[in-house]
Amino acid sequence: MNPGDLPINELAKVCAVSGEAAEWEEFLRRCAPIASIVAVRTARMWIGSVTPSIVDDIVQEVFLKICEQERRILRNFEPRGEDSFLGLVRTVSASVANDYFRRQYSTKRGGKVVTIAIDENPGSEGISGSATSEEMQKTVLFSELDRRMRAAPQVVTERDRAVFWFYYRQGLTAEEIAALPAIGLSAKGVESALRRITTWLRKELEPRQPPRTVAAAQNPG
Repeated sequence: MNPGDLPINELAKVCAVSGEAAEWEEFLRRCAPIASIVAVRTARMWIGSVTPSIVDDIVQEVFLKICEQERRILRNFEPRGEDSFLGLVRTVSASVANDYFRRQYSTKRGGKVVTIAIDENPGSEGISGSATSEEMQKTVLFSELDRRMRAAPQVVTERDRAVFWFYYRQGLTAEEIAALPAIGLSAKGVESALRRITTWLRKELEPRQPPRTVAAAQNPG
């Protein structure tokens, strides 16, 4: 079968065990643009600009990541909807891109960057059942927080969202975030933004009280 006729989920499964050039060329053709887009967006968040060489470096690291440990990511992939492998590519690309800039930033800052490790595959070897459950809960929470922030751009700007995730997901301090050229805030400005965003998110996540009925309003208590 022509690799170009395969859905991406099936193509990923084929490439997990195949070394055929045609299949891998098709795999790269479909996945590289997604990795490039994620690399560009991540670079703009970290340094405010992007160069082709940086994008090429990140994309190369993405495919090295996909192929490491005898293509573990491909072998462990379980489809969760049409074209769901492309979502996994985005996740892996974001992780690799952030790791790339953390390394660059750590070198410039003397290696004193605190980070939070996030595994793209919570079910991988070496993680206990309880740890897997905690990781899944964290992933669900992070997803919900990001959804809330994206849904309210008038309250949480793109810069606010970047500041929030640099602090809570990447583990950077307020001073380290303020030093990033794309942020344009002082350390105190970063701290203020974090307080504002977290206060807003807490209110957003509070259970909504059901409206009181007319009878209840007329007969309180």
